[in-house]
Parts: sequence; C-alpha cells; structure tokens
Amino acid sequence: MKEVLHKLLVVAVVIFGCKHYAYAQTSPYTLGSLGLMQSAGFTQHDLMGGLAGSIRNKGDFSLVNPASLSALQETCLQTGSFISLIEQKSSTKRKTDSHGDFGNFALGLPISVKNHIGFAAGLNRLTTMDYTIPNTTIENGEDVLNVFAGQGGVNRFQTAVGFQIVKGLSLGLETSFLFGSAEEIVDKQFPNNRNVFSTRNTKTNYYSGVRYTGGVQYTGRLGKENQFTLGVFGSPASSMTMSRDELVQTYNYQGNFYIDTISNRKDAQFAQDLPLEYGASLSYGKKDVWNIGVEYTSAKWADITPRASDNPYFNQDVITVGGFWQAKEEINSQHASKTEKFKDYLKTSRIYYGYRMQSLYTGVVNNQVKESTFSLGIGFPLYRPYTLEGIKYVMVSRLNIGVDYTIRGNTDPGMIQENIFGIKFGLTLTDKWFIKRKYK
Repeated sequence: MKEVLHKLLVVAVVIFGCKHYAYAQTSPYTLGSLGLMQSAGFTQHDLMGGLAGSIRNKGDFSLVNPASLSALQETCLQTGSFISLIEQKSSTKRKTDSHGDFGNFALGLPISVKNHIGFAAGLNRLTTMDYTIPNTTIENGEDVLNVFAGQGGVNRFQTAVGFQIVKGLSLGLETSFLFGSAEEIVDKQFPNNRNVFSTRNTKTNYYSGVRYTGGVQYTGRLGKENQFTLGVFGSPASSMTMSRDELVQTYNYQGNFYIDTISNRKDAQFAQDLPLEYGASLSYGKKDVWNIGVEYTSAKWADITPRASDNPYFNQDVITVGGFWQAKEEINSQHASKTEKFKDYLKTSRIYYGYRMQSLYTGVVNNQVKESTFSLGIGFPLYRPYTLEGIKYVMVSRLNIGVDYTIRGNTDPGMIQENIFGIKFGLTLTDKWFIKRKYK
C-alpha cells in the first residue's frame, strides 16, 4: 500500500508541476473574471452535491472544514479526476465541447489518534479559466473577426491541522499557498483582406498569495445509533499579488508567422483582492451506513472592486443538499460461496446523491449567472484485512465513480446556456502508518 501511495504522490507532483495542462471546463462566463471557483472537496463530497463542511469520519476528511482532520484514525490519500461533456447554446446557435482534468490530490495523517490531532496537505485548484469567443463586426467597410480567448487559473497548495479541544468539539486551520497564471488573448483579424495584418494582444497574469480558512465541528448523538455534526467554517478577506506581461504583435491571417512586435512590457505588481467567505453545514445519520446533510456558503465578491477589464462581481451563494446510503456497515468475510460474498459486497457499496444550487460571482453586464447541479454516484469498497497485536481488523478504501449534470445560465438575449454532463472518478485509500508494536 505504501508503494502505491508513493507512486500516486509522484504522479500528482508531475501533473501539477507541468506548465501546460487541461483545465476543468470551457465556459464563456470566465471572460472578465478570475475564472470559475472550484470545489475544495473531493470526489465523494462533490457527488453529494458538494456537502463537505460537516463530513467527519476516521478514514475521510475535507479541507473545506479542517476541523474534520481531528477524526482521522487512518492515513488517508484522496485523488480525483473528471471529464466534462459540454453543450453551449444561445437563442440562435449551438456548440459542443469536451474537457478533462486531474482535479485534486491530498494526504491526511492522524498525528495522534489518542489526542485527536490530524494533519493534511494537498494540491487543488481555486479557479479555472478557459474560453474562446469569436465576434464578427465591420470596420471602415472591412469584415473584422475579433477573437477573445483565455486559459489558466489559480492553484493552491493546502496544509491543514485539526484537533479536538473537548469531547465532541474540534477546531481546524487550513493555509492555502496560491500560485498560477492566466493568459488572456484578444485577436483582431481581417479574413477578407490579406493586405492588412492581424493584431494579437496577449496579457499574461501571474498570481501568488496566501489564504487562511478556519473551521469548527461539533458532533453529538441523537438516540443510541444516530449522530449529528454541525460545521462552521470561513476565510477572511485577503489578497493575492498579481503581475502582468503584455505583448502586442502583428501576424499574417493564417497565423503561420508573426510580422512585428508593437509592444512588450511588464506592468508593476498590484493586489488582487479576494472576498470574505463563510459557510455552515449540518449532517445527520448513522455512522458509515447513511447520512444526509445541508450546507450553505457565501462569498462576498460584491465587496471587491473588479479589474478595469473585468465584468461586475456579484456575491456567490451556494446551497447544497446531499448524502450517502449503504445497506449495511461492514462486510462479512465468513461467507462460503462467491454469490454470498458478492451480495454482501453490494450491500456495503455506498450510494451518493446530491443537489447544488448557486449564483456565480461572475456574469454578463448586470446579469448574474445561476447554475444548478444534480449528482449521483457509487463508492465501491476496497477491503484489506490485517492483524495487529493478534487482533483482526479490516481496512476500507473506496473507488468513487459518479456523474453530475449542471445547467448554467440561460438562453435570454446576450446569454448562453451551458448543459454540462460530468463523469467523476475518485480514490480514497486508507492505511495504518507509524504503528507502535508491543514486544514482550
């Protein structure tokens, strides 16, 4: 198991270390913004609609609320990736596209099971930008094709610690080290006049900064078997350092070669503000059998002054309802036949379900964009029995696979509706590290 974890760590570092990589999804609504905000949860949380702030388990954690780390009793590695099939349509046109991405990677460690202290580190995305928007106009009797394109985003390397202060009450702190770049291109092309050179203005923005998130979780019992978890979390307003390179060139229409460089400059660094963000989450259920929860988050983007070239910012509010269900808690390893083992395996497979409704911080002129997402998935258990000090245990990892369907925007004049079918893959690997053995 440790060899597998080591290999996955190497793969993740290589993927996130590459300068050129695929982004989550193309969307015209990332024009004039920092990009679409990305979930800080993992695949199983996204398949519950994004429910993550009140998740608490000995073999699972969430960096949305770092207080969840205090429940860790096993080393836990989280990875995820997804594919998006996208339909974009207006009142007159329709376009299809597809994108894929390596979504996240994180490793959680129980520093002290006795004292309920956990630590985690991971790589994730804060925002993603990817759009190509053509626009045809006539200038001085000439047909002009303006193409607006952008790609990039802000990544985050996260570290977090969670600890229990009294029974049932835990605190956590997460630190995100922000980095990344985004390239914005504006092309002016003359398709019907080869005697006029086309112009390309390329602006590359570089980001760096630090952002903090604090979290609290309180867990209590309702009856003999059921329990509830209340989570509260938030990030204060902060800022990133942003610098920009701007390159203006002329080129032939076919794009085979550049003619001349009109301008090449580096702008001074300035601050890109990030808003106050907070949320609350409540879950209720029977441990490792079923759970249902509701979550609300809000980011005060309307308090942020957008860059001169950006669209207006709106407050981003998200409401999530979701959970999971499985027929029984643990697998029975004493079955005699393969049929009985298979039936028992299905009963311990986990069904995820969720719904998320949100209003995005970006939009078109004065129109805020809204989206709704339905999700459904299954978590296949991966069992590994082991013996410690003569006592038999079963380690449970999960392969999480699911789908979601998102409707973003609408087909009103000047707007675009995006119908996105997403396929998600995630792996939660658990293991026991740093075991103190007794010798007689």
